[in-house]
Amino acid sequence: MKSITSNQRPAMDALLAALLLLTACAGNVTTTAPPGERQPTAESSLRGTVEKLSANQATGRVRTIQGVGYVMAPVAVPLADGEVSLIPSTPDLEAALARLQRRWLNGRKQPLPYEAFQAAFSRLTAHRVEVGRAGGEAFIRFATTDKRGRFRFEQVPEGRWLLVADMSSPVSTVLWAVPVEVGTEDPPPLFLADATLLLEARKPR
Repeated sequence: MKSITSNQRPAMDALLAALLLLTACAGNVTTTAPPGERQPTAESSLRGTVEKLSANQATGRVRTIQGVGYVMAPVAVPLADGEVSLIPSTPDLEAALARLQRRWLNGRKQPLPYEAFQAAFSRLTAHRVEVGRAGGEAFIRFATTDKRGRFRFEQVPEGRWLLVADMSSPVSTVLWAVPVEVGTEDPPPLFLADATLLLEARKPR
């Protein structure tokens, strides 16, 4: 390796200073998407979801969803004559609900304050409104369970859905929000049970 002479050192020092300046500036650079390549928003993502469901429905790519709802208390108590809804799902919605569920799971599944149920219910209600605004009002489905807690949805387009229901006792309310991926075949029977609960909340006294 050749050594740096005294005549070369000022040039090397200047080069080193320039490199350090460029490194410092690089840390402050904010990159933006090129024109015409906007990052997808939650609204555009939902609109895309509704468009895919519409396309699948138009081409006959529809399936049947069925299942049963119950809780163990300590014997099985069916979700009799209850309402189950089926709504188009999005990653943003599932992420928000997962945060609420983690709070319940981290508390060893002890009932949360009733405000937690209200927060989850409000988020789901707001999502239903957003689906309607995106042109997907027809994709918000409702079914009433029978005495044994059984429910059924027919003509469901292929795509990602969320199965929602709640059930109350004198002391608490449980909430389900179960993701369902509808593919090229009918999904197996679904269970709204203890293992698939989103959360449980204490009723206010």
